[in-house]
Amino acid sequence: MSETGAHDEPLAIPAEGADGGNDKIHVDELRVRDRVILQTAEGAYLLTVGKNSHCILSSETPSKTIGQILLRGGTNADVTEYTPNRIFVGGRLAYAVDEGDSSLVTTPVIESLDYEPGLR
Repeated sequence: MSETGAHDEPLAIPAEGADGGNDKIHVDELRVRDRVILQTAEGAYLLTVGKNSHCILSSETPSKTIGQILLRGGTNADVTEYTPNRIFVGGRLAYAVDEGDSSLVTTPVIESLDYEPGLR
């Protein structure tokens, strides 16, 4: 006998490239406790998703550890195009450090993305 329930439903994966790797992340599909590892030329960043666009951004480089942020989406590499609904390889992660702050802070250019779904 098979059990059925909500936990058996497949979860939406925020991003997947043609080769099975991630080349972009759809921000609106991220859920609480999901994690995204962003590899840049300056090191790796870990984005842990919280509620209402509040996240924790940390880095393997102690001088670049950020802390709590408001996820704003992404930009292209030159930071001339803002993409609020996606973060992609070749672009940058965009965030604000304060809820009242309208300016964007960005990471170095993203070389690869890894998505880890949070525990449900």
